[in-house]
Amino acid sequence: MVFANPSYLWALWGLLVPLAIHLWSKKEAKTIKIGSIQLLDESNSRQSSSLQLNEWFLLLLRMLVITLAVMLMAGPQWRTHKNRDLVTYLVEPSLVGHHTLDKVLDSLNETSEVLLLKNGFPEWELDLETPGTATPHYWQLVQKMDSLPSDSIVVFSHARVQGFRSVRPTTHKKINWVVMEPENFADTPLMALGNGEETELISLVGDGQNNLFKKEKLTNGFSLTENKDSLRLEADNGTKTIGHTVLNPIEVALYSDTETEAKKKYIEASLAALSNYLQRDINIQTFEDGEQPDGSSADLNVWLRSDSSDTFSGKWLVFHEDPLAKRLIEPSTKEGHHYLTKPLTAENTVEDHFAEQLLTLLDLDVDIEELISAADSRQMDASELEPNYVEPKSKRERATFKDMSHWAFFVLLVLMMVERVVSYLKKQ
Repeated sequence: MVFANPSYLWALWGLLVPLAIHLWSKKEAKTIKIGSIQLLDESNSRQSSSLQLNEWFLLLLRMLVITLAVMLMAGPQWRTHKNRDLVTYLVEPSLVGHHTLDKVLDSLNETSEVLLLKNGFPEWELDLETPGTATPHYWQLVQKMDSLPSDSIVVFSHARVQGFRSVRPTTHKKINWVVMEPENFADTPLMALGNGEETELISLVGDGQNNLFKKEKLTNGFSLTENKDSLRLEADNGTKTIGHTVLNPIEVALYSDTETEAKKKYIEASLAALSNYLQRDINIQTFEDGEQPDGSSADLNVWLRSDSSDTFSGKWLVFHEDPLAKRLIEPSTKEGHHYLTKPLTAENTVEDHFAEQLLTLLDLDVDIEELISAADSRQMDASELEPNYVEPKSKRERATFKDMSHWAFFVLLVLMMVERVVSYLKKQ
């Protein structure tokens, strides 16, 4: 047996703790002087020895519990001796049920191992009823492929861009990627936006390499639900229901005084430019000096006064001059609060793109970003998927290891239950 993280084995020094407690609890017998032993019964020697055995058994159980807990942290692995000349095939769960791939995998399953590309690499089954839809974290799974018994691995995957995160991993396996092309390139409706007068449909068009967003105004072929949170869209293959969002005017509360009139004008001009760009109304409510805010109803509160506003709730842009700041708007340590770091002028409002920073602060696309991420169908080219291959040098690197953590956890659970039972019986 070997360990993936042997440095945790230093924790075995913890075995001295139950041993020290056991030895410390040993007490010397006390001598009691009595007048006569005529009425005393003879003690049962078997019961006395049984109590002593129970104490040593409890000590052994507790030391085994600590040992297994340390081994579990160290990651126990067992060296296997399977045929490394065979090829292992991995299939992304979303490809299960693919009309052409299933026939190929069914024939490969008779001579080679076919597994699913997910944590634990479970066996692939032809009659799997619920194929996965989530995109795997490819690079994380590549790091775990060193535990597979074969030196050569073939991966059937969609190779979506969103599944490749962090740096390119290093592996001792020869991995070949087979990128499956999507079956169709039809438009994917994401959501509908309405302002009371017209409805606009946002769709994602993907060809495997690029994603394009398409906006079109709907005039017919759709209907809204009663609460107007969903839209039923009539298509060639039936009716599809998507989310519908009513675009209400953006509410901005502006708190100023006589000394901040110049800053106020630049902020109002930037908001007017955003309203024209977004084709959406922005209502600005101005509060003069002395008026107290609540901050709960506005989408954005702008505080230009000199007194503090840290106690207010909601989303705030507070003037707090910082000569070392790189941007006009910087986040503060308090959630929902941002700082306006410099006095606004005609020059820095344009050159530092103050309107664009305000648009980011408003965060109007938070709902659609999740839909875009789920519908993203861009794929990586097979030539870009290869991890960094390193030829194994030592026997340990060439060996294939099987994770034994689940067995160690099961034995640890059983020992803890036995220890509790023995401890309870000893008290009785």
